[in-house]
Amino acid sequence: MARSRLRRCLLRSLPAAVAVVALVSACGGGSGDASGQPGAAQSGAASSAPVSPQWQAVIDAAKKEGSVTLYSAQGTDQLQDLAKRFQKAYGIKVDVLRITDAPAEAKLDAEHGSNAIADVVTITDSAYVKAKGEAGWFTKPTGPSFTNDTYDTTANMTPSGSFVTSAAVFALSWNTQSVPNGLKSYKDLLDPKLKGKIGVPDPAASPSVVDFYFYLQEQNGAAFVDDVLKSKPQIFPSVLPLAQSLTSGQISAALATQALTDEKKNGAPVDYLIPKPAWGARFYSSIVAKAPHPNAAQLLANFYISQEGQEAIAYKAASIMRNIPGSVAYVADVRVPDLTKLTPTAVADFRAHFKALTSG
Repeated sequence: MARSRLRRCLLRSLPAAVAVVALVSACGGGSGDASGQPGAAQSGAASSAPVSPQWQAVIDAAKKEGSVTLYSAQGTDQLQDLAKRFQKAYGIKVDVLRITDAPAEAKLDAEHGSNAIADVVTITDSAYVKAKGEAGWFTKPTGPSFTNDTYDTTANMTPSGSFVTSAAVFALSWNTQSVPNGLKSYKDLLDPKLKGKIGVPDPAASPSVVDFYFYLQEQNGAAFVDDVLKSKPQIFPSVLPLAQSLTSGQISAALATQALTDEKKNGAPVDYLIPKPAWGARFYSSIVAKAPHPNAAQLLANFYISQEGQEAIAYKAASIMRNIPGSVAYVADVRVPDLTKLTPTAVADFRAHFKALTSG
């Protein structure tokens, strides 16, 4: 407990912006170290554990609402698993729209007012989350999972109540048939034999992907990123189709994919490594202030950060708890972007630079 208090005090001394970060797709494989995390029963999920009268009233009201709508940029399989577990626990259907940041934001903007459809939204665009939160578009979660010592609200929640539920982690990956000796580091991508055979994510997808390129510059120098972009890489809208093309042999190496644990398990000719420090984009979930199903939204938010919710949503990604089976990292160990460098101008400038180097 003393260490926990000390850690919280240190975290409070950091700028508030550090708690707000940003992504695009999900990741996974492996498990963290043991930390004695509570199960779903202790986190307020359906169980025989004691529930406060106030929270029981939310559960009862949520069941009467009968459904909840979630917009999320997290992985499709992870979202389906989350929805399945939530419905099994509470009998409440989750209508999931898997959608990346930019279109999700456009939908929220259009729905703001009297046409709200989404109850909970999960994206990685920290600037949008911060701005809309300060404008009163979101409401704070009230569930018991948010008062457990296992969830660090100081590090993982914004002042307006948006909260980290996982982080996508990018892996350096290759096709073992075309790259039999594997890759040891990002700089191995500069092998002339890989020219035209490297897949890279499009920075237009999200500011978070731009931050990934900033991370590559920090680790390997600006010249490395430019050299990769000059090597006639194939450009993909997200890491999911990038991984599919790697598995099929369309490309030989990938600058970024999710952890390819399932692909390897199923015998696909792929392998990967997660460099240290790992790059990740934190997914922020927010309860829409004008949610059509406000109680079900609160219940889903609470379930998101319970152990059972994390087992679903953090598979092949970074979890907000340690010792989650299938996760590849712990959110607190994932690099935190420097938001002072991830400005709208910097993002626009890099996207223009990317286009100039990859066109023609």
